[in-house]
Amino acid sequence: MQLPRLLALSLLTASLSIAAADHIDTLPQVSQTLSGYADIDSIKRRLTSLPLHIIEGIWQFPADGATVVIERFNPDNTRDDGAARYRIVILRSPQRSMMPGTVMGYLSPSAKRGVYTAKIYTAGDGGSTLIRPKRFTLTLNDDGHLSFRRHRSSVYVNVWRLLPYVSRLGVRVRNDNPQELDGCLRLFPTPVSGPVEPRYL
Repeated sequence: MQLPRLLALSLLTASLSIAAADHIDTLPQVSQTLSGYADIDSIKRRLTSLPLHIIEGIWQFPADGATVVIERFNPDNTRDDGAARYRIVILRSPQRSMMPGTVMGYLSPSAKRGVYTAKIYTAGDGGSTLIRPKRFTLTLNDDGHLSFRRHRSSVYVNVWRLLPYVSRLGVRVRNDNPQELDGCLRLFPTPVSGPVEPRYL
């Protein structure tokens, strides 16, 4: 392939990635609720009728049983720039006040296969609304496992240094919590490798 064609292809890929990534920043500060998500069987039928991307489908968080759908969408129903955009919508939640159809976040593919940038709500207001959107990286480890890693600030303050004499003791604060253990398992369509600890909808 000639150099100009390679350059053009690289620029096109970069522009599509930027266009898709920009959309996660349009996530509102508080969640919205969409209609048509109360019947999981109808969601399955709709997904079955579509040529799905590998990230799309119904997923479940094993920690609490919450069930979501990840699906493509056109944020303003007019743009046709070829960039893939997805949203995460709650189907079932252990929190009874959280309604089916509540948008949990937006995500976009990165330049690396199977890795997605996302903005996801991280708290509730005590009722039926999600708040505090934060940035995450989602990694599709295989077709049945999706891990979540929250972005942290690059600024680190060692509070022990602020206390007289304590800093001389060589105390260090270390977080041993393993990363990328948070995430979900695919329920539908069934992974190629078979069900992953299946739960019946």
